[in-house]
Amino acid sequence: MSTYWITFRIHDSGNSQERRDDLYAAINDISTMWWVEPTSFIVFESSESADTIAAKAKAAIRPSVDIVLLGMTEFKTARLIGAAVDHDIDQLIPFLKRV
Repeated sequence: MSTYWITFRIHDSGNSQERRDDLYAAINDISTMWWVEPTSFIVFESSESADTIAAKAKAAIRPSVDIVLLGMTEFKTARLIGAAVDHDIDQLIPFLKRV
């Protein structure tokens, strides 16, 4: 098991609440434990790979307007999914992969 974190922004358009619910459901389905007290931030434990989790997150949101940033607490692993336009994140997290 590995511990991951996700922070996200669901754009306030269309079915935004449904996409938010779908993202929570996708993470809940693959986690053994999670912490969801803050808004738009989840810490969870999963046996899935970062790439598998990123694919599930991407399927739950609308990447053309929403953003999800996924990372691991134990390793230098991060995936950026969606409509991020500020490229400072690429310098702040040099091992970041865009999905």
